[in-house]
Amino acid sequence: MLQSMTPSGFSNLYKHLQIEIEKEYYSDLPVVEGNFANLGQVFTNVIKNAIEAMDKGHGKITLVTEYKKETDSVVIECRDTGKGIADNQMKNIFQPFFTTKPVGKGTGLGLYVSHEIVRRAGGTISAKSEEGKGSVFSIELPCKRGETRKIP
Repeated sequence: MLQSMTPSGFSNLYKHLQIEIEKEYYSDLPVVEGNFANLGQVFTNVIKNAIEAMDKGHGKITLVTEYKKETDSVVIECRDTGKGIADNQMKNIFQPFFTTKPVGKGTGLGLYVSHEIVRRAGGTISAKSEEGKGSVFSIELPCKRGETRKIP
């Protein structure tokens, strides 16, 4: 799913920016719980926020996927070198209508909707951020029940 959205999925909208996208994908991920289209919206929201957080259109986004055997889940991380989120704002980022963007630039619904989609799939979404250094959004989704797939 991430493969289909990066970097070409965003290239037309952000082609004028100088953003490096690095991909560190686990080679054989199992199927996860959740609706494909809805999860696509989650990844679109998180990656779009990372792109928009870049100072003057320059920076790096690293997309990482991994399988966690101990929890039988898949973790997807989006790390950026953008402006980061202030400590006093972090507690509100998943609340409806909260935005760190200027007036008229964001609805404050992207992360809220993403949180709800991930929660309904039985997963979690969390964020760590350091102002001036960037953010890491981590999405953990349980593997699909009843799916048998050999994991190394």
